[in-house]
Amino acid sequence: MTLSRFKHVSLTLLFTAFLSAPSISFAKDVATPTAKPLTYEDRALWLSLPQTEIEAGDETYLITELKSTQNPTRLYLWIGEPANTNDGDALTIKGLTNSGTVWYLDTPEALFMDRTRIAMRRLDGQFLKNLMLHATQQFKEIVVITADVASVPTLRGLHLWQQTADKTQRNQLKNVILLYPSLFVNAPAAGEKPEFFPISYQTALPITILQPAVGTQANTIGLSAKALKMGGSLVQTIQVPIATDGYYKYQDIEIMAKDAAQRIQSSTQQQIEHVQQIGYQVAKLSPIETPIPKSKIVSGMVALNPPMPMPNIQLESLDGEVIDVLKAYKGKALLINFWATWCPHCVEEIPSMNRALEQLDDDKFAMVSISYKDTRALLEAFVKEVKVDFPILLDRDGKVSEQWNIFAFPSSFLVDANGLIRYSLNAGSIWDSPEMLDYQREVMAIPYAPK
Repeated sequence: MTLSRFKHVSLTLLFTAFLSAPSISFAKDVATPTAKPLTYEDRALWLSLPQTEIEAGDETYLITELKSTQNPTRLYLWIGEPANTNDGDALTIKGLTNSGTVWYLDTPEALFMDRTRIAMRRLDGQFLKNLMLHATQQFKEIVVITADVASVPTLRGLHLWQQTADKTQRNQLKNVILLYPSLFVNAPAAGEKPEFFPISYQTALPITILQPAVGTQANTIGLSAKALKMGGSLVQTIQVPIATDGYYKYQDIEIMAKDAAQRIQSSTQQQIEHVQQIGYQVAKLSPIETPIPKSKIVSGMVALNPPMPMPNIQLESLDGEVIDVLKAYKGKALLINFWATWCPHCVEEIPSMNRALEQLDDDKFAMVSISYKDTRALLEAFVKEVKVDFPILLDRDGKVSEQWNIFAFPSSFLVDANGLIRYSLNAGSIWDSPEMLDYQREVMAIPYAPK
């Protein structure tokens, strides 16, 4: 199956699942969905939005600005992530204008930097300090919004601003919205626990985390909230049903934009009320002397030295049978693959997994896939469209994925016949390529030594 074919299948399945989910109230001023769903690549509406230049702190920043006629005293200051802006962003910020003006900084474009996650993580945040000092002179209420890895420089910039802003200015900051935040130094090898950037626990702000329930960060968002609270932040975490990290990557953009705008506004009101109730103050902070850790991406097959015993898996299969993996596959080497239907790279590698199985000894080797939070109905529809020649086990609540420290999808593990993890991979692969077949055959050749 081609990727374009998969995208059509995935969008259809997810859209169907969304319509069958509990209803959500959306911002009323955003247009109703059109007959043709917008996709992640659509940018026509975004490119039509007005831009202006702002001079702040001896620097000039190009921003997309949408002014509010209903509440000119509030500013939504949106710090963009590395991904290209699209019509989902446009619809979301249009939906916010009924409660405030919006400044959207396309960070890579405005700062003339590469659109990479590593480049974003390295920013010191000075640009945001400049924008905050400028914004507090014009607006009584500031809500800062950001997403994914842009959360790191955003928190750094707010820390810089808190060092110099006076008490009145500091308390003009009403909420910091973190959409599916990634506060980790590295994307670790599959199965390893990530390391937090120090700014995570050196932050003291009113923070709202909007975390998609089926996103890749869902298993670690509790750790992120705990790290933020360590520094004195007032944190509320809200799970977003159906959505994946990115909001606009795989769903109907118009539907998800309505959801995002509504949640940003309602969660901000909740945070304001909570702050007033307990008398929370945005504090003045001292400079941070900790150097910025170097970020890197761990990719490719990683050997575990020494090998680790695999955590056992007991989950219901798509056929309705509860499978105890260590018992059911005793004496066999395994490829254990964590995936989700909304993940393109996950689906792309399925045909190559099918082909690899045909070339391996089924008496000595098997594949088991763990579906992350997909519903049975969604999977049953999926396998009618995509051929899958190996068992699918349902990790409905994500607990098994959490136990295995799954940080990205797909994540795969090669386990020998004795239940020891020999290799891990935190990316998609072509499993019937000569290189990948060699890894599988190497693990399959390790003798079974029953205890």
